[in-house]
Amino acid sequence: MTPLRPFTAPWADALRAAISADAGYRAVAANWTWPVALVLEAAPELGYASDVAVEFDLDRGDCTAVRVSEPQAVTAPFVLRAPYTVWKRIVRGTLDPVMAVALRQVALQGSLSTLMMHAASAKALVACARGVPTRFPDESD
Repeated sequence: MTPLRPFTAPWADALRAAISADAGYRAVAANWTWPVALVLEAAPELGYASDVAVEFDLDRGDCTAVRVSEPQAVTAPFVLRAPYTVWKRIVRGTLDPVMAVALRQVALQGSLSTLMMHAASAKALVACARGVPTRFPDESD
């Protein structure tokens, strides 16, 4: 598969497929029933002229839908917002997503206690993202 640009529809679709196909995610997320949105803050120098959101409908270990939208269109009860460099570190595996929230590198809208109770689900979701071939715009070919 050709590496995909993050926070685009093809990348989001590939991540949805990876989530739905991952038995490990399904097992640890069996009690997670809420949609989640990831918001990438604008980075015009990298081709992200404005903030962009990827919203995932997650339900008991399955991803039933995904959509890329403007952040103001998001309806998910959990919204995680961060700059490009933070998302890149999370996807590349050099920054733990739960630690990023705890250190306020990722802003959370939603219940922190619920997220912490489901930390394994969050980590498994990020592991699925690591499985998607991704080419970040500041990386050379």
